[in-house]
Amino acid sequence: MFAESAFRGCSSLFDIIIPDSVTSIGNEAFLFCNSLHSLVIPDCVAGIVDRVFTYSSLSSLVIRATGASIGDWAFDGCSSLNSLVIPDSVTRIGDSAFRGCTSLTDIVIPDSVTSIGDHAFANCSFLYDLKHELSSRFGDKIFW
Repeated sequence: MFAESAFRGCSSLFDIIIPDSVTSIGNEAFLFCNSLHSLVIPDCVAGIVDRVFTYSSLSSLVIRATGASIGDWAFDGCSSLNSLVIPDSVTRIGDSAFRGCTSLTDIVIPDSVTSIGDHAFANCSFLYDLKHELSSRFGDKIFW
């Protein structure tokens, strides 16, 4: 396990490989890691908790985690993140999970996701067709 706030504010962390022995990552573990650019969350990690990567500089993210949810504010303010595929194991995306990801233009959300919290994609730069599709599935509250 990576403990809560384990790498919080670490400005010299650029890339990280999460070993298969890690099954959980604590809240705010990578909060304010403003040099963290690349990350793969392996399938051994059971879900993504609240504020875990808030305001990091992630531009490349692969989620393989098998947990059922992405926590509130999990990737809030990750303004360099531009695309993302949510795995089929996810059923819920929390409030403000990707808020402020201003470069996020493309996302794949599987049918397994049945709940998206308020403001989850506020200030994201989705193309009209994608925004329309997500609005019809989950309502406009996910964007404001």
